[in-house]
Amino acid sequence: MEIFMVNFFLLFVIVIFFLVIIVFSAMRSSGKMLTKKPKNLTQIYSQLEPEIILKSIIKFARISKYEIDHFDEENNIIILSKAIGFFDYGFFFPIYISIENSRTLIEIGIKSKVLQLGPIPERTLERFVTGIKTSLYLKERE
Repeated sequence: MEIFMVNFFLLFVIVIFFLVIIVFSAMRSSGKMLTKKPKNLTQIYSQLEPEIILKSIIKFARISKYEIDHFDEENNIIILSKAIGFFDYGFFFPIYISIENSRTLIEIGIKSKVLQLGPIPERTLERFVTGIKTSLYLKERE
C-alpha cells in the first residue's frame, strides 16, 4: 500500500507539472519578436520579391499546420508558431524579410514557449528552415 501511495503521489506531481507547463506556454506571446530579433538567426537568400516570399511562407504554414501569430506586411515580418505537444516544447518561429544587395534576405529564428534546452530547438529550427527552403525552391521554379 505504501508503494502505491508513493507512485500515486509521483504521478500526481508529474501531471501537475505538465499542466503548469501547458498553461505557461499558452500565456506566452510572440509580440516582443516584432521589434527585437532572437539571438540565433538562420539566413537564407532568395531572388524572389518579399511579397512573393510572404505568400509562399503563408502557404507553407497552412500546409504544415503552423499558426500565424503575427503578420506585419508593412515591415515584412511574420511569426509562426507550433503548439506544445507531448514530445515538443512548442515554439515561435519569427521570420524577417529584407532586401540586401539586390537579393532578398530571409532571417528565421526560434524561441521556445517553455524551455530552450538541449538539441531539440536546434533540430526543430533545422527542419523548419528546410521546409521554408523547399517552399521557396518550388516558388522559384514556377
